[in-house]
Amino acid sequence: MKKLFSFLIILLIAFPIPSSADPDRETDYETARSIANFMETHYDVSILIGSECKSAVKDDYFSIGDKPQGRTPFMNIAGLYSYTKEIQTIDDTFSIYPPGFFDLFKCSEAPKGFRILIPDQLLYESNPMAGVSTIEDGYYNIFLAVGMFNYLNIHHEIWHAMEYRITSEDPYIFDHWNDLNPEGFEYSEDYFMQDIWEQATPQEDWFARGYSMVDAMEDRATVIEALFKYDQDWWAERPHLRKKLDFLLEVIKPIFGNVYFYE
Repeated sequence: MKKLFSFLIILLIAFPIPSSADPDRETDYETARSIANFMETHYDVSILIGSECKSAVKDDYFSIGDKPQGRTPFMNIAGLYSYTKEIQTIDDTFSIYPPGFFDLFKCSEAPKGFRILIPDQLLYESNPMAGVSTIEDGYYNIFLAVGMFNYLNIHHEIWHAMEYRITSEDPYIFDHWNDLNPEGFEYSEDYFMQDIWEQATPQEDWFARGYSMVDAMEDRATVIEALFKYDQDWWAERPHLRKKLDFLLEVIKPIFGNVYFYE
């Protein structure tokens, strides 16, 4: 234990955790902000970074902190998080979507359209989160915490925003979703912690992963997540899960016009 403590102290000295006042951190922010400004015009979205996000939180469900969490403590100790890296990952992911896609989020429920926010930290009851989606300030918002997300999380949260948009036109469109699940199955938040520790095994081929079994919205978002993660052979072995995907492919057409993620 003493050796581990000493090792951590050495790491902290060698790689101090950047603060918002660090020159390198400021340069990183300025670079990311410049890229974000271009993306806002190119994709017709709004983007907030770091402390810019605080004024956008009006939901008691979660809060924003100012100490980037990272997937492990060592990520922050080594200073491996970066606004610029994260915004580039988002840009790469957005580029998959067809021209004009994000403009389709504008509607009476969210007249300003789509907004992505990249705070230093997302917290739910003091526990870090990778992402969350909301409808606030006239936007469909997705929050993605620095150091906590990858391209799959982005697709996951974009789907949540898409679902908000779809149900704004047809609030009953997912009423029969449970017909695609095993008979007698019930979603449960108990699967949340099990999925974190990789203890939950999806039932046969009905669910993409354990977290899919938390609730119906997460089930659908993880179907989309799996689409970007696995090849056709993987889907061919899971006919029940494929039925869920086929349903979602049809659901998006009335609003978004094409099956963007299948082409």
